[in-house]
Amino acid sequence: MKALYVSARDPVGPVRLARKRIVEVMSKPVVTIPVGVTLDEALTTMVRTGLRHLAVVDIGGHCIGVLSDRVIAAVWAADHTALAYRTVASTLAPEPAVLSLRDTVADAARLMGASGVDAVAVVDDHGDPVGLVTGGDLVWLLAK
Repeated sequence: MKALYVSARDPVGPVRLARKRIVEVMSKPVVTIPVGVTLDEALTTMVRTGLRHLAVVDIGGHCIGVLSDRVIAAVWAADHTALAYRTVASTLAPEPAVLSLRDTVADAARLMGASGVDAVAVVDDHGDPVGLVTGGDLVWLLAK
């Protein structure tokens, strides 16, 4: 059984954190990668920026998912030559892990759990990426 410590001074702390708007905890600015580039190019961008997650955008700049370093590693493990010819598009889930600016921390945690991912993109009303929320962001929020 998992337990969550709740201070007697702040018994509603976990509820307050869960209701916090996602824009208050997301990482920004978001680094994007076009859907048609190869995984090798995406990995180069990750190494250059020091990031483990990139928002994937279509030709119109709308977010269609998140690419993680774990996905790239899994593709490479299955075929060492695949990074040179497989595109980012070939790795995206049919249902993208994307939230709106109005969503909450609880929404992000639920989506991460249901999708089995460790990051979700945050988009504006036009579908353009404005940030990412990672498992690390949620841990940092709890640690404050």
